[in-house]
Parts: sequence; C-alpha cells; structure tokens
Amino acid sequence: MSWLETVFYGLIAGLTEILPVSSHAHRILILNLNGEASEPALLRLMIHLGILAGLYYSCQNHITRMSRAVRLARIPKRRRKRPLDTRSLTDLSILKTMLVPILLGLLFYNSVAPLSDKLSYVAGFLLLNGLILHLPRYLPGGNKDSQNLSGAEGLLMGLGGAISMLPGVSCIGAVSSIGTARGVEKNYALDLALLIDIPLTLGLVVFDLIALVSQGVSGLSFGTVLTYIVSAAAAFGGIFLGIRLLRALVKNHSIDMFAYYSLGAALFTFILFLNI
Repeated sequence: MSWLETVFYGLIAGLTEILPVSSHAHRILILNLNGEASEPALLRLMIHLGILAGLYYSCQNHITRMSRAVRLARIPKRRRKRPLDTRSLTDLSILKTMLVPILLGLLFYNSVAPLSDKLSYVAGFLLLNGLILHLPRYLPGGNKDSQNLSGAEGLLMGLGGAISMLPGVSCIGAVSSIGTARGVEKNYALDLALLIDIPLTLGLVVFDLIALVSQGVSGLSFGTVLTYIVSAAAAFGGIFLGIRLLRALVKNHSIDMFAYYSLGAALFTFILFLNI
C-alpha cells in the first residue's frame, strides 16, 4: 500500500473499532478491494497495538480511578484518609464478570480466524451485527448503573464481547446493545464496552505475536515496517476520533442507527463475494 492508503487503512481500522460496525470486517473489505489475499501478520499486530494504545489512553481516567480504589480498599478502614470509592470498585467487579466469557471466547480464536477468508461468512456476521444493534429498539430501556447491575447482566454483556471474535461483529456494538437491552444506561454501557475492549484487544495482540513468531519476519524491508508503524499511528488517531463521534451520537440518539449501516455493509460484502 502507498503511504496515503496506509494512513487510510489504519484510520478506518481505529474508527470502526469504536463505531459499532466491526473493524475486522472493514479491514477484510479494504484488503479484498485492493486485491490482497490476507492481512500480513506484522500489519495486523501493529494495527491491534495502535487500537490497544488508543483504548488505554482514552479510558485512562477510569482505569486510574479503579486502581486508586483498589489500593485504598487494601488500607484498613481506620487508617483511610478519604472515603472508599465504591462506584469504581463495583465497576471493576462488573468488568471481572464480563471478562469470563471474553476469555472463553479467546480460546476459540484460532477456530474462527479462518472464517475471515470467506466473504460469505463475513457478510453473514455483519448481518448478525446489524440485528444485535437493532435489538434495544424492541425492548424497554433503563437507567441501571454499577449500583444495580447484576452479575447475570455482566455475563451477558461479556458474551457480546466474546462473539466479536466473529469477523463482522463489533465488540463495542454487541456489549453496548446487550447492556442497553438489559436496561443499562446507554452512556454507562458504552463506558463498560470501551473498558472491556482493552483486555480483548490485548488477547488479540498475544495471538498476533504467536502468529508472527511462527511465520517469521524474513524479507520485510525497513520501508514496509515503517509503513506498518504509520498505519498503527493512524489507528491510534482513529480511536480518538471514533470515541468523540460515538459519544456525541449516543448523547442524543442511540447506536442502533448503525444497524442499517451494518445491513448495508453485509449486502455489499455478499455482492463482492458473488463477483470474486
């Protein structure tokens, strides 16, 4: 890819990681439209590192508050100089519950990874993503937060993250939609989705490293590596752009508007499959 194509590729990867339309599916489509058979292992690793860094820095305030709350909770009550942040501790507890299905989903990563090579499957999973995003429209909303969110609801939201192993299903979209459908306040559901996407992406980075070690890096030029780094930087920027855009949309609307985009993307992918 040229430098301009590299920046575009990384930017779309980061942007669609946040917007609930599946970063994985969009990368597959871009590669197929460019006549590429698959995503190089090093490029995939760099993209995921850029996404991981963007998610971490975007959620740093939440992570810092939870870390401080945990350290404060370890101090005996009589020696504490400030009140315990129970909200942050509850947030952490919910995230741990959500992490259970995420980790189980990662165990099947190698089984579902080959599905990325089949556009018919990608189209089907984009259709599934659209249906998941449309789900809250048919169920009553709510204002649940960390204080009244049950463990079962945390597991269901984590399950949304687990099925994002499928190429075409968005982690942010599935977690947020399932949470909203269960009555979780939409901004809080989005916060949880962003936070849980961090360990999920970290797991993908581990798989990328394993794939890179098994394939080796022989034959890669300095220019190619530099191009991949630029793509990662663009993905990092795409994360910030996506979060700003999504929060603005969620403030006055809901993410189910992206259901129609996912359905259109599914149709486009299926047509592309028929013409290859």
